[in-house]
Amino acid sequence: MICNNYAIGIDVGGTWVRVALVDNGMRVINKVVKKTSEFVDELTYLTSLRKMIDQVDESGVASKIGMIVPTPYKEGMTHLQDATNVGILEGITLQRIRDFFADYDVYFENDVNVVALLESKIPVRSRYESLVYITVSTGIGSGIIINNQIWHGANGYAGEVGNMIVSQRDKNVLCVLEDVCSGLALDVAAQTFYGKNATSKSLFEAYMMGDEWAIETIDAWFEAFTDALASLMHVINPDVFVLGGAVIDNNDWLIEELLLKTRPKLFENLRDQLVIEGSHYGSDSGILGGAQLCF
Repeated sequence: MICNNYAIGIDVGGTWVRVALVDNGMRVINKVVKKTSEFVDELTYLTSLRKMIDQVDESGVASKIGMIVPTPYKEGMTHLQDATNVGILEGITLQRIRDFFADYDVYFENDVNVVALLESKIPVRSRYESLVYITVSTGIGSGIIINNQIWHGANGYAGEVGNMIVSQRDKNVLCVLEDVCSGLALDVAAQTFYGKNATSKSLFEAYMMGDEWAIETIDAWFEAFTDALASLMHVINPDVFVLGGAVIDNNDWLIEELLLKTRPKLFENLRDQLVIEGSHYGSDSGILGGAQLCF
């Protein structure tokens, strides 16, 4: 029996695809997770999502889907584009997805935007007029909330901080924040020195043990990331930055260090105004944010 008290939240990330049945109290009732690499083409993607939905909602109580996507999004878009971390989404039309799930009302939004909105609504942040949420996971993305509304920008690209230029490798190749600070970039750095099975976790463990190469790599990470935070503080001047994603969630000590290392890069009168907090929702934030679109 269909009930408006439930919705399906779908979070398509660069590493994991999460599908959940969520109630209107924002509680996850059932959840299933698969590796994004299992989705090899458009048809596999859609049929697999259907199977995952059937798994979490065997009784068919939900009639709405909130799908969050790792691409720019703004109301009126006809297709997904610039899907840099999930190539199978490139060019897929929103109508194609709606037609495939014709028995549901389907809502779309950028993945980081919905998490930013979700994070802005927790009671302790009710005093803030503006918030910038940044996720550091497979890639780097951001959502900007102003007066309880997502700021999409003119074309839906607002918040693409992962593409902030941080250096120039040579005359023809620009280096962006995602190239040096994402979880994927840290994985590659770890594998360069510690072997093909190393990950960012290996890198941070070596850092804590005083490994010279790990210290050099993480210090470079701090330098680039604090440059980005300082630039955003000067340009947007939000009440609060909220940081999430696997890299931050698994190393919450980074938040205090980022605060200390960013302040000297700001105007003196802004230094005490810098507020950086950790994510409240963790890995379920995407599916909860998707469900939020329905409610």
